Amino acid sequence: MQQFGIDISKWQGNFDFNSAVNEGVTFAIIKGGGGDDGLYTDSKFKRNYNAAKKASLPIGVYWFSCATTIEEAEKEAEYFYTNILKNRQFELPVFIDVEHSDMLKLDKNTLTEIIKTWCSYIEEKNMWVGIYSSLHIFSNNVNDIELHRYTHWVAQWTESCTYTPSDILGIWQFGGDTNMLRSNKISGVVCDQNYMYADFPTIIKSLGLNGFAKEISSTPQPENKPSKTSEEIADEVIKGEWGVGNDRKKRLSDAGYSYDEVQSIVDRLLSEKNPLPSVTVKAGDLVKMSADAVIFGTNTPFADFAYRTPLYVRELNGVRAVISTVPEGPITGAVEAKYLSKYPT
Repeated sequence: MQQFGIDISKWQGNFDFNSAVNEGVTFAIIKGGGGDDGLYTDSKFKRNYNAAKKASLPIGVYWFSCATTIEEAEKEAEYFYTNILKNRQFELPVFIDVEHSDMLKLDKNTLTEIIKTWCSYIEEKNMWVGIYSSLHIFSNNVNDIELHRYTHWVAQWTESCTYTPSDILGIWQFGGDTNMLRSNKISGVVCDQNYMYADFPTIIKSLGLNGFAKEISSTPQPENKPSKTSEEIADEVIKGEWGVGNDRKKRLSDAGYSYDEVQSIVDRLLSEKNPLPSVTVKAGDLVKMSADAVIFGTNTPFADFAYRTPLYVRELNGVRAVISTVPEGPITGAVEAKYLSKYPT
């Protein structure tokens, strides 16, 4: 999916959200406040929040950070939650904006830990957290692989976004004063413009995050009766058709199968097929994949980024390794473990 939206602050004045909707805007991200002039709430935040809600626009919010220590990051996050997030609802993620010059003077490790501290504090408040910054900063100023668990909102004012891995990219800010895709004005004023690639409103509401109560279906669910034997399902598991970890367990249980029974058969089949597998990696390892690797059980190569990107071993069954670019979340695929080596080598 690709949806069009904007992000605004006090600099857009009394922004006309109804006019924006008529121009095709489907979401808005509002500046909540920042730490670059003491700790403050943007002077138009409350007005913009209420006006966007009245226009029925899904909204997110961002904090312009200036934290250069762990302590400052904690104070900023506490202020942001208490004064801006608390008792409000946001259909989109809540973001830390990382671009202040004082922050960019820090070394990669320090800046990364500051960002993680801020994100962890907000995440503990039952919020879906994201990070906003430019492609250059993500590539050069932080240890980005450590931040992959958080949604990325990437600023790159060009004709296409080249950030990788693409499954981390939730929102692309493609223009502001410079806009190579559209007019740089919405509702008659210059403002930043974005494309969103995930259905955050549905996901966030269903999980009960960002001020929403978790949605519980009132419709009685029919009892699932297994239509295949456990041995047949085990074969499908080995082929990667039932996911991994807790996702696999939930899907099998929802379909009426015994996870423990199926997993026991999977383990037995894999051990019989590969009684003495030569595996040098284990679940949880950070690895790189050789250029001749193919998707498990096929002759099909992976997408180009998979060969260039550090990967996590999410699960290891015999010689079948489930891999992803993040320690939790979306799966990249499965590969025979012989193609993997610990990163770096």
